[in-house]
Amino acid sequence: MSNRFTPFLMLIALSAPLAHAEKADSDKPIQISANRATLDQLKGVTQWEGDVVVIQGTLQLHADHLTVTRDAQGNQTMLATGKLTTFRQKADDTPEKKNVWINGQASRIDYSTVTHTAILTTNARVKKGDDLLIGDVIVYNTETQIYQSQGGGSNTANKGRVTAIIQPQKKNASGGAGKQP
Repeated sequence: MSNRFTPFLMLIALSAPLAHAEKADSDKPIQISANRATLDQLKGVTQWEGDVVVIQGTLQLHADHLTVTRDAQGNQTMLATGKLTTFRQKADDTPEKKNVWINGQASRIDYSTVTHTAILTTNARVKKGDDLLIGDVIVYNTETQIYQSQGGGSNTANKGRVTAIIQPQKKNASGGAGKQP
């Protein structure tokens, strides 16, 4: 099995325009709760353990363990792990779709504010509205909105392959793609 990522440019080209995650969320305060927390101010590392819940606007993340690091320039990385780490966030509305939610899950989710990249590892799934992407690793760049995915040996439920389920676009009375309900 190749370790190269399989680009999903065709997925993006064929599907309805992908919505950004809710932009207003980045201006909202972050609330983190857990059973235990440790903060090392000198190293800029915060660790949260046990039933971790992160809420920022419409974003909700659930994990068993969360580590957040911040460097001297203010750049942050986040590592969320657990038997099943999940997130849910409202996508920005587009002319085609309103009230679309992005749901994801994996055993591990890494995010970097420098690269604007979220990496979901081990039995990863991302669902946007009714469209679904399944793979062992899913990489999503929040700026370019490009997904990449790869299958792997640990993805036994999907037999080591990448799967995408893309819903057809609704058509208006004139035959062209139109607004979806």
